[in-house]
Amino acid sequence: MGKYYVADTNVLLDSIEQLQGYKVVLLSHTLRELEKHKSNHNFQLAYKARKASRFIKENIDQFHFDSKDYDGSLMGSQYSKDYEDNNIIRACFENDYGLITKDVLLQFKAKSFGIEVIDLNTDLDTGYKGYKEIYLDTTKDEDNVILASLYENPENNTYNLLTNEYLIVWDLSKPTYKNGVKVGYEPIDKFKFNGHKLTKLNYKRLNNTFTGKVKPINVKQEIAFDMLQDNNIKVKSLFGNFGTGKDFLMITHAVDMLLDKSNKIEKIVWVRNNIQVADTNDIGFLPDSLEDKLKPFLAPLLDHIGGDEGLNFLGNKIEIQHLGFIRGRDIKNAIVYVTECQSNTEDHIKLLLGRVGEGSMIFFNGDTRQVDADKFKYNNGVLTLKRLAGNPLYGQVELDKVERSEVARLADLL
Repeated sequence: MGKYYVADTNVLLDSIEQLQGYKVVLLSHTLRELEKHKSNHNFQLAYKARKASRFIKENIDQFHFDSKDYDGSLMGSQYSKDYEDNNIIRACFENDYGLITKDVLLQFKAKSFGIEVIDLNTDLDTGYKGYKEIYLDTTKDEDNVILASLYENPENNTYNLLTNEYLIVWDLSKPTYKNGVKVGYEPIDKFKFNGHKLTKLNYKRLNNTFTGKVKPINVKQEIAFDMLQDNNIKVKSLFGNFGTGKDFLMITHAVDMLLDKSNKIEKIVWVRNNIQVADTNDIGFLPDSLEDKLKPFLAPLLDHIGGDEGLNFLGNKIEIQHLGFIRGRDIKNAIVYVTECQSNTEDHIKLLLGRVGEGSMIFFNGDTRQVDADKFKYNNGVLTLKRLAGNPLYGQVELDKVERSEVARLADLL
């Protein structure tokens, strides 16, 4: 059946999205604390509590509820039941639950009782998505006051946004449905924090010979368009599951920049670590030139520019570069395009960033759920790049809606 883990209140408030993949126990003790925080005078804490409660409701199958009240004082005279951490330890000890917490003292206490502990501080994923989301009910006066303040005082960084981080405002009074099932809410507005104040999105739809007319088809893609078209951002990252549009959006923008004579981009340098899909057999020796050997790894680009015909038309504007031979390069006036960056290590990312010369920018995309070798589970490009969050040269958007096809969405069900 698998191990169950208790998540303490701080994890629920700050890192609830990181609990995916665990069987999580919600204790009555932690739920009461969560409910209490909803009415806290600290606006940020109250917002986190409401967000956590909403996440629990929308992902109810991931959680197991334990309604028993545990008495931590049963562990010894030095333990008081008035201290909720002691009650959490008692629940874990009594039921053989594991514990997920960032609290170092609680970790030490739990380990002294032989309780398995998962320390989210050691998880390299910062949880940064490139945006934050808030939910307001426009039928309520108090929520309209919050909304008005975003427009009237854009320099007030109420939500502690980092430079180039986005804010998406959803309307709780306007749910959206698909096939009779609620799937979300209508957006009220989208903003970007430029390091000084909130600004409105500023992007254009694309239309070029190879990819045709392209426009964003969901809110996360809208902010991705804005990020990709911001020339002040030189390191651009799109992360997310398969089918969410990472390569499509990036290739469309890269080709558009390549064809636009008003900028300095002269070529696309395609770099991909030649890692095969896990549990597949090596194809063996490949004859011909280095470019011919690397061409199978160029498939995502070929899918969007018309195959070999499009590649031949673009000619020397597309350079296929083996990662192992990129050291020492000084790549000017180009887009360095790095796909499947979850198959790059931290050292690879440093090496790639160091190749970006004058007039160039670098595109990364990847998904840690598609790691094909154990060595990349905790040392990969996605986790490394997230540490650049807040740097004025860095922009990131995590896409979360599969748009490839209805069939592609079935993969998530498995």
